[in-house]
Amino acid sequence: MSRIELCSLAECSRPVEASLDGEPFCREHFILVCYARLDHYDQIRRGPGLSISDTESLRRFIHEGTRQADEIEHTAMDLDNLDRAKLLHIILSASELGRHLRRSPRKAAAIAVRLSSEKIGSAWEEDTETVLVSQYGALVRCKHPAKAGETIEVMRADTGEKALARVAWQRPLGISDTRIGVEFVACKNFWGLDWGAIEEAR
Repeated sequence: MSRIELCSLAECSRPVEASLDGEPFCREHFILVCYARLDHYDQIRRGPGLSISDTESLRRFIHEGTRQADEIEHTAMDLDNLDRAKLLHIILSASELGRHLRRSPRKAAAIAVRLSSEKIGSAWEEDTETVLVSQYGALVRCKHPAKAGETIEVMRADTGEKALARVAWQRPLGISDTRIGVEFVACKNFWGLDWGAIEEAR
């Protein structure tokens, strides 16, 4: 008989539903820890500013936290409306914080791209264009429900070059127009621009 893993916090006997930085939590404590992390990062951002280590820590939290919050929100059978609202708030708040992680300058550019998702049960593909580009990602028009934490493929229409990207946030603009912010998983200069020159021109 397999042993049920319990929450890592002292005196908590509830089963594990998620983890952060390798530490397992029950649903209640996962939500509480996420809120504490969000408050911590937001205070740093508003005060002394995010250091390099803070930025990388926040980036990991956004990716891990939003993915697991989304998974709980979609798969938990006993989820009440209050916990569902909290999980959605964590996803939105983390995505909003992610907008402040700008490691390189941004350039307004309409570059034709094809976005595609291989998510089981809801795969999609769309020809669209960028609004802004950076060394590490882009702001892209997207009519499909690309959620924070989801991985999609970006293909340039002009060169055929492809790269995997993680959706950092998405924001509806009107009835049929949505913008998503994406970060490349492992690609240094997908857009082929001279970022040093762009930085100096800022």
